[in-house]
Parts: sequence; structure tokens; C-alpha cells
Amino acid sequence: MVLPPIKGLLLRVFFESADGGYYSPIFGKCYEVLPVPEPIRSDVDVSAIQRFQYSNIASRCGDHPLSKYIPYDYVLIGGSSHHVSRVVAHWDPRFDIGVYADYWRTIGGRIPKDFKDCENCYIFFAAGLAKYPPGFFDVKKGFTEIRKTFLKSDRGIYVVGYMKVDEIADLTEISEELSLRKSRYTLREVWEEAIARYGSKIKEIPHLLRPADLPTIVLSSEGNYKLFKEPIPLIEWVEGYKLLSDVSFVFGIKTFEDRIKYKVYAEEELKEVLKTLEKEKLI
Repeated sequence: MVLPPIKGLLLRVFFESADGGYYSPIFGKCYEVLPVPEPIRSDVDVSAIQRFQYSNIASRCGDHPLSKYIPYDYVLIGGSSHHVSRVVAHWDPRFDIGVYADYWRTIGGRIPKDFKDCENCYIFFAAGLAKYPPGFFDVKKGFTEIRKTFLKSDRGIYVVGYMKVDEIADLTEISEELSLRKSRYTLREVWEEAIARYGSKIKEIPHLLRPADLPTIVLSSEGNYKLFKEPIPLIEWVEGYKLLSDVSFVFGIKTFEDRIKYKVYAEEELKEVLKTLEKEKLI
């Protein structure tokens, strides 16, 4: 049986229960999307680390950095605690420049090989958002207090943005090409070659902090990516009750148990998603 080609994805990104430990905050008419934390490696240049510190990433909802929403003690990475002084933001996807890095699905990542030479393919991104009490983050909090408040809050999973897949930079493929031209080369040369071919956006992703990393990078052209002004609810917890939204079925969310980590859409399913977003004037 030949499966129809994958034309669209829905991916869960940003802070969640196991990575970060709680959801990003949503306020009256604004919401934040907190990049998941990752450990600082000892073999990474200090200037590179600084670029991805929460204190150097601007908030969407005020004149302050995202560090306002980070505890003073620790966060979770894969369910294990890490002190905040030893983590940086895995700032990816980048909705300010239209770039997202992952790996091919065949090697444990989330990008299907169907995207290699794909026309009209899209990635939609979902995030957990929670309604914290007014002024809750005005005073720095510890992880335990944030977590307890989060677990009692009205919250949900929302679609927050999208990227059209306009170009794919496969760093593993570039590495293989270099191996045919040179008997010896460094991984830095692979990145330099990718930047030369695809532009400076390549160096604005946190995978540069991992010396041995050769990800697959999705590049989206100006006008083909967006972080929505208002998030689209899929599943919400309101006063202790779970609710499926009117558009959840369109996005393939059919039960309350769906954790919305990874959804794929064939062409006809993608058309329905795009039609819904066009109706809401979001795309």
C-alpha cells in the first residue's frame, strides 16, 4: 500500500510539562512562546551562548526579555531539573526570520523526507499556553511556585504560527558532498558551506551550540511565515473541564488524550487546514 505524500505537519514546540515544566503565559490580548531550554555545553563559544540566553530574547508582550518568565532556580529538560544558570533557550522555530531546524524523520527527527523537493508544503506549530494570575510574573518566582500555579490554571494547546517550506538545507548532504571533494574537513566547514549557499539565517539557530550537529533546516521566504496575533485553540482546560475547539478536528485532533506532538497531513487534509486559516484571515 502506497501512502499519500505528506504535505503538512503540526508540531508541538515551546515550553511544556517535561521541557521547561509549565506552559508559556497568555494574557488578555497577548501571549508569549517560551523556547524550550537546553543545557549549556562546555565546548561552546561564550558569545554564541549569549545570543541564546533568555535575557537576550525580546518579549512579545512588553518591554522586557523572556527571562521574566523563567524561574530563579531551575527548569526541566526531559523531565530532569537543570539550574537556570546552566541552560539557554533553544530558540527554534524563528518566526522573526522564517527558519526551523530539525532532523529527517528517518533518523529520529520530525521532518518527513517528502519535504525534500516539496511544493506547497507547510509546517504548523502548536504551543501550550496558560492563564496565570494578573501580575504573577512581575516578581521573580521559583520553579515550584510557577508549576503549582500552572497546574491550577486554565490552559490549552494552541496553533500559534506556520511556515511554508520554500527551501531545505540538508547539512548531512552538504557534509557528504564535502567528503567527495576533500580527504579531511571540519564540521565548521559544513556550516560555512550551508551559510554560503542559503544565507545568514542558517547561523541564527541554536543547533550551532552543538558542535556535532548536522540538522535539516527549513527555510521560509518573506511573507510565507507568521506567528499569529491570536492563537487558535485546539484543546483547552477551562475550570477543570477539557474542551475541543471548533477547528480541532480539521487539525486532526479528535480526542482529549491527544498530546499533539506530531501530526501529518496529506494534500487534501492540508487544503482543509489552509481553508480554515484563510477563512480566519490568518494566512
